[in-house]
Amino acid sequence: MSNAVYLVSSLPTLQFGDTPPFSLDEFRRQCEGVISAYEMEALEALLAGKSHSDSFVSAYFARETLLKNIAGKMRAAAWDSDIRFSERPYDGYDVTYAKMVSDALLRTNPLEREHELDKARFWLVDELSGVGGFTMAHVYAYAIKLMICERWSRLSPEAGDASLMKVINENDLASKRE
Repeated sequence: MSNAVYLVSSLPTLQFGDTPPFSLDEFRRQCEGVISAYEMEALEALLAGKSHSDSFVSAYFARETLLKNIAGKMRAAAWDSDIRFSERPYDGYDVTYAKMVSDALLRTNPLEREHELDKARFWLVDELSGVGGFTMAHVYAYAIKLMICERWSRLSPEAGDASLMKVINENDLASKRE
């Protein structure tokens, strides 16, 4: 039996851009024994990017498919007007989310684009979980929010410079000849 009310009420609030209060691994440990095996399986599938029969997980991945379809259409249109784009099928359509995604993808700076897409995802999970009593949808929404905050907390100019230097060094032809 799940106890989502207890779990959600014990979690600190999380806003976009916040430093995560704990890691995803710690969150998983907090969930163990509190939520059912089915719910834990759905949580793991959600965090791994895999489909699951849970309604929240299915709805979230349907919106991710919407995001990919919008991105594909925009890229195809930018490359050549003769390119045909085949959409992946998905359930549901969210006009507000589609607008947020389209606006984000119009950003020319890749970092700003990712930032806006993750803000849209933050908004989306709040919409999917709804208002009112604490449910498993709120637990799943918190997990996505935590994953997003954790990702952004790892990004820094120093980490970017280190990644760039790694790519340059790995692809430097002069160093490969020696």
